[in-house]
Amino acid sequence: MNYNVCIRKSIEYINDNLDKKTGLEDIAGKVFLSKFHFHRIFHAVTGEFVAEYIRKRRLEEAAKDLVNTDSKIVDIALKYQFSSQEAFTKAFKKLYGTPPRKFRKNPDNGIAFMAA
Repeated sequence: MNYNVCIRKSIEYINDNLDKKTGLEDIAGKVFLSKFHFHRIFHAVTGEFVAEYIRKRRLEEAAKDLVNTDSKIVDIALKYQFSSQEAFTKAFKKLYGTPPRKFRKNPDNGIAFMAA
């Protein structure tokens, strides 16, 4: 079995469902692997754990929304499956080094986004 194809398909599924609640079992099922095996293969191929990858991708999309929309921060946080604005802010700050509100005011933090 070509694991690169499985991982590519799983990444496509993740990217298509960033605004939905998806778990390891859902994703592994899409590529017909057990949760345990999928988790190991995903990490071996990408160098990231599944949950870490999903969180990073959700934060990347949230950052685009912050720059390209006038949506409230809490609405963006909930859209990308964060339990609260506080949880979102903490995760966002950890990845980008600045809170979402400040990022929105000064999106020129060395990160380029294409218009939505």
